[in-house]
Amino acid sequence: MARANRKTEAILAYLTQQEALERDPWIRDDLRISWITVLNASRGHSQPFVDASYQVLGIHPEKVWPAILARRKALLGPAGESHRTHKTPELPGLLLLKKPPKSVRSIPGRSSKTSTRK
Repeated sequence: MARANRKTEAILAYLTQQEALERDPWIRDDLRISWITVLNASRGHSQPFVDASYQVLGIHPEKVWPAILARRKALLGPAGESHRTHKTPELPGLLLLKKPPKSVRSIPGRSSKTSTRK
């Protein structure tokens, strides 16, 4: 058990470091979700990724992409269907705009370049 705890701590430390160094707010969100997922898994949560997604994004992971597409369509109006669209056989009409990053929000006592997580 102690060995598993050391591995978990090492993974969490790595993710903390990467999040602190990451400039892209969307990747920071992904790293935050990863950090929470590892922590939840180490604590025996039955759905660690789902719980982490709700904590960071406030939505089930299976609903994230449809929500992004709906938001884009709402923001861009009728032009949103064709604006900045990448068409592939696998993903026809895929919009390239991104979700709004959660890591950009202000967190008291935490700068955007450092992490206070331990």
